[in-house]
Amino acid sequence: MKIISSSEEETLRLGEEIGKVLEGKEVICLCGDLGAGKTTLIKGIAKGMGIFEGYQVRSPTFTLLNEYPTKKGKLIHGDLYRVRELNLEEFVGKGVLVVEWAEELSFCTCTIRIDFDKDRRVISLQGCEDIAKKLSYGTAC
Repeated sequence: MKIISSSEEETLRLGEEIGKVLEGKEVICLCGDLGAGKTTLIKGIAKGMGIFEGYQVRSPTFTLLNEYPTKKGKLIHGDLYRVRELNLEEFVGKGVLVVEWAEELSFCTCTIRIDFDKDRRVISLQGCEDIAKKLSYGTAC
């Protein structure tokens, strides 16, 4: 499934819709160039999962891993941009694990790729059939 996003707000809304349909144990791998909108999508996922007040999603580029409490359990946000050898498998099943720069991971339950296409983003969901069926957002192409 491919979804077109023409703005940061649309990417946030897509993330929110994804967060609403998550069950709490998924491993979502995000791929895409710098500035594609991976962290923006995760901010939306956190909102859709009901992130607790006072928490703000930030890129874990330097911390490598951030955890956020939500109404659906933990949101674990990893980033492999600077470190490719981080053992994230220990976090599988302890909440929703969302990993940026996850091209090399083999244990993803859903892979989301964000690509630039002129002034918009093409967001491709692969291996995410259950999530895609539940979404009520976006323009499929």
